[in-house]
Amino acid sequence: MKTIARMAVFAAAAMLFVPPASADAYQDRLSELRTRFKASDRNKDGKLTRQEARDGGMVRIADNFSVIDADKDGVVTLAQIEAQMAARFR
Repeated sequence: MKTIARMAVFAAAAMLFVPPASADAYQDRLSELRTRFKASDRNKDGKLTRQEARDGGMVRIADNFSVIDADKDGVVTLAQIEAQMAARFR
């Protein structure tokens, strides 16, 4: 158990030396996300089903679909995905 605790402390300390994500990197990822969303939205309704996300190669979106789908309507919008992404980059 002491080993696990030591590893956790080491990992936390190591995070102090990781540079924060830059605004440019965030904008690049946002641009890529928008492009991939548009390509994955097969029926062009501005929403993705879990299957559209999976078929479009947006595996993280598909795997985290229930978290991103905040209103639980069975689809995710670009705004919902962007909100999750923004929360991650805070």
